[in-house]
Amino acid sequence: MNTNPLTPPVAAPAIDAAKGASARDRFHNPFSPLTWLLLGCALALAAGACARWIDLPLAIWIKQSVTEGVNESFEWIGELGESGPYIGVALAFYVIGLVGLARGWSNPVRMSYASMARGSLLMLSTMAVGGLVVLVLKRSVARARPELFFEKGIYGLGESFSRAQLFNSFPSSHTYAAFAVAVVLGILAPRWRWVFLLLAALVAMSRLVNLDHYLSDVMTAAGIAVLVGHVLAPRVLDARYQWPLRAPWKWWQPNAPRV
Repeated sequence: MNTNPLTPPVAAPAIDAAKGASARDRFHNPFSPLTWLLLGCALALAAGACARWIDLPLAIWIKQSVTEGVNESFEWIGELGESGPYIGVALAFYVIGLVGLARGWSNPVRMSYASMARGSLLMLSTMAVGGLVVLVLKRSVARARPELFFEKGIYGLGESFSRAQLFNSFPSSHTYAAFAVAVVLGILAPRWRWVFLLLAALVAMSRLVNLDHYLSDVMTAAGIAVLVGHVLAPRVLDARYQWPLRAPWKWWQPNAPRV
């Protein structure tokens, strides 16, 4: 009951609406940490099994079966795995989102500047965090690319962190970039998630058809993208966290104003 005569009573529907809006602004992770751990272990086992029994026979079959025309077509598809354009676009949207939010611009599209800033920051952070994981694995595992097997009969691992050319097959960075974009866009636009994932799968297939990677390379890269995107999403998209709406140099200032 409202006992202050100077304060107007708040209608129950208004309170319920506020609670509903708060719930809508919260991001719900689809799996628990334990489930993500089990999925990661399953992926590691599957990748190990592929490396032992499937990768090389599949690459040999592709070498013998794929025509030159099909190979060239998939080279074009593989270009969708270049991370540079995605990072540039996401960075531009992030800057526009922060500036529009700070200056109170009206947005001509059906998206708030806060949502634009959060979504683009999720894309950038997924690219950065997962890209670092992929780079470390490439250098430490030092797996020979299929090209080395077909030219010199080399299948296996080289010297870690030697930066030897063609010993950086595991995992596939093009596949990671494609799936990182697909996962983030699928989180932001769930109705289209399967379209995005299908396009990413085509990029992964192109890396196999063009004999740039083995099956376990692209499987692992896709799994890393799914994991990193969903782990970061609650910390970037959830309205309870305000740091994504501040300029980067104010991220670690808990009481700093937006932008």
